[in-house]
Amino acid sequence: MKVFRNLIKFKAHVRGIRNISDGSKWTKQKEGCSPGILTSTVDMPPITGVTLPEFLFQNLHKWENAPAMKCAITGRQYTHGEVYKRSRSFAAALKQAGFKRNDSICILLPNIPEYPIVALGSMQAGCVVSTVNPLYTRDEIAKQINDCGGKIVITIPQLVTQVEAARALCPTLTQKTIVVGGEPVNDCHSFFEMIKTDASGVEFLKGSDVNALEDGCLIPYSSGTTGPPKGVELTHSNLVTNLKQITTEGYRQTQFFEGGIPQERFLAILPFFHMYGFHVIMSVGLYQGACISCLPKFEPELYLKAVLEHKPTTLHLVTPLINFLASHPLVPNTALPSTKGVVIGAAPLGKELIAKFLTKFGSHIFLQEGYGMSEILVTNLIPQEQHNARPGSCGVLIPGTTMKIIDLESGKVLGPNQSGEICIQGGAVMKGYLKNEKATKSTIDDEKFLHTGDIGYYDEEMYLYIEDRLKDLIKVKGFQVAPSELEDIMRKHPDVADVAVVGVKHERFGEAPRAYIVKKNEKLSEDDINNFLKPQLSEHKQLVGGIEFIDTIPKAASGKILKRQLLALYNSTHQ
Repeated sequence: MKVFRNLIKFKAHVRGIRNISDGSKWTKQKEGCSPGILTSTVDMPPITGVTLPEFLFQNLHKWENAPAMKCAITGRQYTHGEVYKRSRSFAAALKQAGFKRNDSICILLPNIPEYPIVALGSMQAGCVVSTVNPLYTRDEIAKQINDCGGKIVITIPQLVTQVEAARALCPTLTQKTIVVGGEPVNDCHSFFEMIKTDASGVEFLKGSDVNALEDGCLIPYSSGTTGPPKGVELTHSNLVTNLKQITTEGYRQTQFFEGGIPQERFLAILPFFHMYGFHVIMSVGLYQGACISCLPKFEPELYLKAVLEHKPTTLHLVTPLINFLASHPLVPNTALPSTKGVVIGAAPLGKELIAKFLTKFGSHIFLQEGYGMSEILVTNLIPQEQHNARPGSCGVLIPGTTMKIIDLESGKVLGPNQSGEICIQGGAVMKGYLKNEKATKSTIDDEKFLHTGDIGYYDEEMYLYIEDRLKDLIKVKGFQVAPSELEDIMRKHPDVADVAVVGVKHERFGEAPRAYIVKKNEKLSEDDINNFLKPQLSEHKQLVGGIEFIDTIPKAASGKILKRQLLALYNSTHQ
């Protein structure tokens, strides 16, 4: 780590000064604070007194009859008015079934048009929603249900067997599964029957009923700065405040459907269980009156067909999808005739890939990079007026957000062009990790700054650049993979003496997990390990980066694995 820190200091010394525009229009030194603590020039206190469903539906009268959610494969769709009415019917059905305030509901669904009806209906019934990856194994599903105390799972017919297998491991899972679509399933409730429930006279959760700053409404799971996935407690205020921040004029990529402005068209391939999909695509789309076409999974031909048929005005992408569109021979340079902008998240783009994409599809498309994570939602965006002028930057602070960058050793607040850990303060910072006070205290300091574990710097115009991750997380196709989770499972193999997992570069996935293993039994093979992991871990957690058997795992005197030595070993043989 010391070598890495010295490298960062050297990079800060040689980095050039940028002179593109005056960033002080967007960001300023925070008054009354130490030098180096930056804040947005637009003040926006946390929004309270309103629930997420109330906020999303407040302008429904402007686009009630416009399409809201559409299946990109079958064409099944709901208008904005239908999403609203059916979410209330679903809430009424939950209340009739005995669900109470703060009961936990787990959503195990792919990207289908019914997703917001389920999520917003659950919230209107006063319940807390936890979004689950539909690619999870039985054990992964059970672990999340037990952690969040889930009482019921809402899923599709194809996943009922998986849910019922997990049920035996989940004492809190007391209610019958709710199934969306397909033929009736034994011992399960039908979602489509539930949304026929009469909602008249039912009392739904209102902003006046909740402590918007304290009452959680959504629990996605994130590995945070380290370790296995943890429940991220997000409040109504977190979500509503951030929606207002990122849709403020000057910062937003997409427009409200009113006053003669055409309706925005989104294509949702990024999963709704992840905050990028749930918040930036689904929630922003409903709030702005957009039409969201959903794809349940990525297949190259299917995705390209959806792009050509649905003609999205805005695409929400991660690096592997940008690379697919820019590089795949199936994709013509005429594939995006209606696309005026691309919102990019999960990991920064390289300048070469940006240039390749714009050369193919045209520089009129605005590639808007941003920065965020489940624990802080979105904190930085490239402003509209900086149309492709700052490749590699993830933008300026959005309204109501404060940032400091601190030295990795001393914790001292750093100035421009000095690399350190990014720390964020503002109304979108999570309440904390669910039932994990230790992890919360190690992540949020006494001044309410959340320490992201990401390494970056800001330039003289106060634009942020991401360089590396202090945390060990591996980003596979935009998904977080915690090496410790894989290591813990492999240590259970009787023939593994020791193991370390690192992330290595991968052409299609961005990064991929690679394991370095010390054998306890010389007969142990790569196939033995892969077969051991396959039933226990989701596809994106498999060792696509390979397996290498070594004599010892390099460790510091403290016992900490020296993963940079393993990466150096990999890079020396994979140039």
